[in-house]
Amino acid sequence: MNRLGNVKVLILDDHKNMRSLWRSMLMGFGIRSVYEAKDAYEALEVLRSNFIDILIVDFHLDGLTGAEFVGMLRRGADSPAPHIPVIACSGDSRPKVLRKWIDAGVDEILAKPVSAEQAWQKMCMLVNRRRTFVRLGKYSGPDRRRRASPYVGDQERRVYMPDDCLLD
Repeated sequence: MNRLGNVKVLILDDHKNMRSLWRSMLMGFGIRSVYEAKDAYEALEVLRSNFIDILIVDFHLDGLTGAEFVGMLRRGADSPAPHIPVIACSGDSRPKVLRKWIDAGVDEILAKPVSAEQAWQKMCMLVNRRRTFVRLGKYSGPDRRRRASPYVGDQERRVYMPDDCLLD
């Protein structure tokens, strides 16, 4: 099994038990640097004072939703980490909640209860094959398309860019 030992992860969840469960799972993956935050304010402080590789965020937080927090991170002028890879995790998998996550700019979504195998796959996806990050109009986040597909129509809106290119 590969190890993600050098990856630094921030867990943003208002439930202590869920943060503890995530910490145990991440430590099992070999991740040694795990930070925790119970609310958006703590998460911002951690992001301002540490270089974090991956953010894991719950949907239901005190004061705002995880999607709102990610949206602020992605589009905020003073954001400490606008390009951070984000795994959204929630027990609420209704289509309108999933749409909020996607529109906020998360990279991956996990539904609770989370299995270690699912978490491992999402972590490896972000570390090894993260989608190109784009900024276009109101959207800022990973390219929503997971694969290239031919477009049939009059107005092709996609622009193919090198993997390391950022659209502004």
